[in-house]
Amino acid sequence: MKNNLKRKIVNILKYIFIVFFIPFILVQFLILSGGKDESDRQVDYIIILGGRVYGEKPSRSLNERIITAAKYLKEHKDIKVIASGGTGKGEKISEAEAIKRELIKNGIDETRIIKEDKSKSTIENLKFSLEKINENRVANNKNINEKAKVLIVTNGYHLYRSKKTAELFGYEAYGLPAKTPLISIPKSYLREFLSIIKFNFEKNNIN
Repeated sequence: MKNNLKRKIVNILKYIFIVFFIPFILVQFLILSGGKDESDRQVDYIIILGGRVYGEKPSRSLNERIITAAKYLKEHKDIKVIASGGTGKGEKISEAEAIKRELIKNGIDETRIIKEDKSKSTIENLKFSLEKINENRVANNKNINEKAKVLIVTNGYHLYRSKKTAELFGYEAYGLPAKTPLISIPKSYLREFLSIIKFNFEKNNIN
């Protein structure tokens, strides 16, 4: 009786390992390989993906994105930036507005900042940012049929899915990883694992 019970427990544990841990490890490999710094690539725009805002104050994760982007923008003065993110629950201003304010505090000229303040998800971040990029291209008499070359700035764990999403919309996308606060790492990587699984089931319907 006891041996049968032990065998059942072992079989259950094996099943859990196969259906969860192996995919989890594979996805973490994708996350790590997709989070490399590609800021040496020539691009036309950078996009800062929105993150949590507490009232009017960016969360630590979003603040890291802003700091990373500001440093890049100071070194690449001809590049414009899309600040992307709508207004979520408990946020008094849009994530795009919070990004814009902090960029200005960090010495980035307001004329270089384009706000996209309607998005509620990573998919919408990139879809609506492309619309803003095309509007800017039209205003500057540039061809909107060429692939937009962009550098996406977000926390490292988020880059793989962000770039894959951008490619679905026709971007030539590269990544610039911002630090992830230590306290956020366990939750962020687990949540991103689930988001990537969901993304792979839904990507054929993204447009």
